Amino acid sequence: MKKIALISIIMVAIIFSACFAYAGEAACYTVKPGDTLYGIGKRFGLHYSAVMKINKLDSIIIRPGMKLNIPVEKGSFHIVKEGETLYAISRKYDVMVTEIKNRNNLSDNLIVPGMRLLLPGTAVAVSGHAQRVLSGSTSLDSDDILLLAKMIYAESRGESLKGQIAVAAVILNRLKSREFPSTIDEVIFQKTKGVYQFTPVANGKINLEPDRSSFYAAERALKGEDPTNGALFFYNPEISSDTWIKTLPVTKVIGNHVFAR
Repeated sequence: MKKIALISIIMVAIIFSACFAYAGEAACYTVKPGDTLYGIGKRFGLHYSAVMKINKLDSIIIRPGMKLNIPVEKGSFHIVKEGETLYAISRKYDVMVTEIKNRNNLSDNLIVPGMRLLLPGTAVAVSGHAQRVLSGSTSLDSDDILLLAKMIYAESRGESLKGQIAVAAVILNRLKSREFPSTIDEVIFQKTKGVYQFTPVANGKINLEPDRSSFYAAERALKGEDPTNGALFFYNPEISSDTWIKTLPVTKVIGNHVFAR
C-alpha cells in the first residue's frame, strides 16, 4: 500500500514539475491562475487538443503550477489586425480562403482583431480527436467541443455555471432533434430567412476566446446534464424583440435567460 502511495506522489510530482524534451523547438509553460488549454494553445499557435495530446492529458481541466510541454512552430500562424479580411490574409500567404477556414474550423468569414489563425501547410501538432458520443449515434470531436464552448461563452459569460450548462444543453437538444441540423457547426451557424439563429454569430462574438468555465459547462452538458428540461430555445426577455419566441411554452428561467420548447 505504501509503495502504491509513493508511486502516486511521484506521478503527481512529475505532472506538476517536469517538462520533457521533444523534437524541434519547444517551450516549457507553467500554468497560471485563470489559464485555459484553449488560451495556452492560442498563445503558441496550437489547437488546445494538441496540447492535451502532447502532455497526455485526459481532461481539459488544468491547475496552476502544472508544467506543460509546448512545441513552438515559428511562422505557423497569423494574428488578425484591425480591418483585415480572410481574403486579404489568403492573398498575403498565397493560400485559399477555404484552406484557412478549414484549418481553423471557421464556418464563415467572421474574424476579429487579435484572433490567431493557423496557416495551411504548417507543421503544428494535431490531436487524434477524442470522440465523445452523444445520444448513442452522433459523435463530437474536439473541434465541435471548442465551438460549443465558444457559443457558451458568447451567450452566457457572466451567468452562473447552471446557466452556462443550460445554453449548452439547448445546442445539444437541437442536435438531437429532427427539426434542426445534425452537426454542431450547422446548428450554431443555422440561418432562418437569412438571419442567424444566435446573436453572437451575427455580431462576431462567437469568435471570442472561451474561458475554463465554458469548457467545463460543455463537458457537463455532454455528460447529459440539462437544467432546461429539454428546451430548444432561449432568449433574454429584456432585450429580445422576437414576439414569436415569447409565445413558446417556457420550461425554465435561469439567470437572464428564459428557456422554451
